[in-house]
Amino acid sequence: MTGYEKIKRLAKEKRCKIADLLVLASKNDPFYSGSATEKAMAEWFAELWRRFGYSKGVHLRRVHYQLLSQEDPKRHNGKPYENTENDWNYLCDAGKYARYLGLVDPAAFVDRRNPEPHIFNNHVMYTRKPNWGYDLPSWQMPEINIDLAGDLCWMLPSFWVSGYDYNDALQPYHLEVWVEKSTMDDILVPLCKRYGVNLVTGVGFMSITSVVGLLKRINETGKPGRIFYISDFDPAGARMPTSVARQIEYWLADYAAEADVKLNNIVLTKEQVERYRLPRIPIKDSDKRKANFEDRYGEGAVELDALEALHPGILASIVEENILRFWDSELQEKMVEARNEAKEELDKYWQARIKPFQEELDDLKAQVEDVVQKYQARLEEMQNELMDELEPYEEAINSLRHAIQNVIDDITPNLPELPEPEIEEDDTNWLFDSYRDYFEQLAVYQAYKSGQTKKAS
Repeated sequence: MTGYEKIKRLAKEKRCKIADLLVLASKNDPFYSGSATEKAMAEWFAELWRRFGYSKGVHLRRVHYQLLSQEDPKRHNGKPYENTENDWNYLCDAGKYARYLGLVDPAAFVDRRNPEPHIFNNHVMYTRKPNWGYDLPSWQMPEINIDLAGDLCWMLPSFWVSGYDYNDALQPYHLEVWVEKSTMDDILVPLCKRYGVNLVTGVGFMSITSVVGLLKRINETGKPGRIFYISDFDPAGARMPTSVARQIEYWLADYAAEADVKLNNIVLTKEQVERYRLPRIPIKDSDKRKANFEDRYGEGAVELDALEALHPGILASIVEENILRFWDSELQEKMVEARNEAKEELDKYWQARIKPFQEELDDLKAQVEDVVQKYQARLEEMQNELMDELEPYEEAINSLRHAIQNVIDDITPNLPELPEPEIEEDDTNWLFDSYRDYFEQLAVYQAYKSGQTKKAS
């Protein structure tokens, strides 16, 4: 059963309008895909995909021109396919439906309309655990052909710990900033790089390819994902966060079924426009969304660029404030403390179990030094004689080595666990939350569209 059929059945069961169960326009909402026409378009596109032998790394523009190169190219309904904007949009819709209906792999497409994302956090699931080890020195008998005294640098084994080095991958959340334009890159790129936060820049509405890439990254990290959306305060910008959220909601089951994903629009909001007294610009009368937007938010739109121009530093401050809600700034210090605690734990074992061998080792070393002194001046000619005399000491030192090794093998230190990042998350006011069911999320979308404050169920 297609999404189209499910929504129609659900509307009948709930005795409500189909529009009441959708978030986006019917042709754009992925949960309503699969009408007879859309299925026919999707199958037509999938057949082209197979015929042209595509697998991955394909941009829709390539499909467009390859189709035009065919003799007498046709749409799914037999009408001519021509090099027009109208037919290009038709192809884009057909490719979208083919992905929604599972006829073509969404991950096979590349997005050349939007810039490549700035990936500052691409860590796979972090599995490092506390550990310990030791260094057992190599105790060798002196040889006449080298400095004999240098061979007598005998030391007891030393312990060391590992697994407590700080890495951004230890932070508890996978964070990304999404912005509809690249004009703020000079501010957002260094900020996101500092905290290891990915930055995804679009040209208007984000693509299916961008959303699929996001979910793959979140799934690879195994962490909760938090996405902060930035857009203009205008009819298009107001819809962008919802559009991306709806795509995330749709593709979750395929690419990150168990993931905890939340998205919120953090800039520009009506409250920010009013707080910073940002100047509004007229909205074109040709924009069909104008009336609805101005009914909700008042007359005129505001560009993102106005915020930075009139209030330098505010954008960075807002973004950083949201990042720091999910960033344990004390984690690095806590790792240092845990490493020191682990060292102290091992030092107790060293003092109690290894240090007692020091006197025996020193006695052996002193005896060997006495022997070495007698042969220092005769070096080469006395080599064989020296080695013969040192043989029992070599046996003794090897015996001591084995004794120490046996003790080390029995040591089972109680190392402290890695400190857990401590974040107190406020679960309210997210535009999208992957833990909501369909109807809970739908209610939040509807509240957002009406200009109300979003509240989690």
